[in-house]
Amino acid sequence: MSYKKIISLILISCLAVSITGCSTLDMMVGLKGEENKDATDLADLSDFEIVDDSIGEEALEETQEEAVETITVNAEEKRMTDILAYYEDENGFVVPVHTSIPWEEGIAKATLRSMVVGSETEMKLAQSNLHGVLPEGTEIRGMSIKDGLCRVDLGKNVLNAKTYEQEENMMSALTYTLTEFPTIDKVEVLVEGQALSSLSKGYAIDTAFERKNINLYGSADGVNYTVYYKAPDTEVEGHYVPVTFSAAKVGNPAAAVVEKLFSGAPSDTVLSNNIPVNVNLRGLEVKGGTAVVNLGVEAVNLSEEEFEDMNAIVVLCLEQFEEIADVEYNIEGLSFEEAGLDFEEDNITPVFNQY
Repeated sequence: MSYKKIISLILISCLAVSITGCSTLDMMVGLKGEENKDATDLADLSDFEIVDDSIGEEALEETQEEAVETITVNAEEKRMTDILAYYEDENGFVVPVHTSIPWEEGIAKATLRSMVVGSETEMKLAQSNLHGVLPEGTEIRGMSIKDGLCRVDLGKNVLNAKTYEQEENMMSALTYTLTEFPTIDKVEVLVEGQALSSLSKGYAIDTAFERKNINLYGSADGVNYTVYYKAPDTEVEGHYVPVTFSAAKVGNPAAAVVEKLFSGAPSDTVLSNNIPVNVNLRGLEVKGGTAVVNLGVEAVNLSEEEFEDMNAIVVLCLEQFEEIADVEYNIEGLSFEEAGLDFEEDNITPVFNQY
């Protein structure tokens, strides 16, 4: 090989190294730039490829003994976490929803952001006729928790609710969502760092909110208890809706809840109780952590599918009572086996409103 050709090959090789080095350096600078302050966090990067620059010189190809392989680096998949947040359905009820969002430090704030109209999570749920309760563009400016009290500071867009009822649902959903976290018992709301007496449509926010009276029917006074009903199926399976009722006195709260369930949903709603027609309740007793539900003789005609639907909503209603660990059924005081029903009556814990 001539001397000049050797010199040319050396120069070409140096040029290839220089170009590749500059390309790699530019990529590293980009990762550490203003928009990517943490170069080790690849959560927001899609799959990408690192390849050597192609020089295209025949002389260089003659000196390469090994082919350069393309290296594919998969960005780390986002770590997701399950949340229970509250949204509003098409009938104006506040509804608990199980879903998942990307994990981040300060997951309570991230959960509230998922409840903002127009957020990625909210748009996904909107396909099932569930909507965010926080007006579009609402910022979660800050949050502090001390001795069970959560103080959350919201941006001015929170004042953009269209009606008093929307403001009421917003505060109810906010309170129920945050009190799902074990360190939070009460919620206090600020707007742009200021304590306001009320929101723009008049709903008072001058006191700390506690977990009570969701979708209230009746008076806020007295002894209140919550019953779950089923919303009609649409394109997807209908969701469960909690409704709060008031009473002057309740001797057996668990029995009161199941009695209200069997008596049917409020007549001015589209909700139903998922109890088969003509199946009546004779009573409920709590014995050593087990709720014994005694049904009328008509229950001997239950199909297994009807029983499973009924049991799911009964169990959901009774989950609010910590002293109840199991649910059993009788028919006029007889066990299912004694009454001639041969299907299992194992307790079912429904995973409700999962999206």
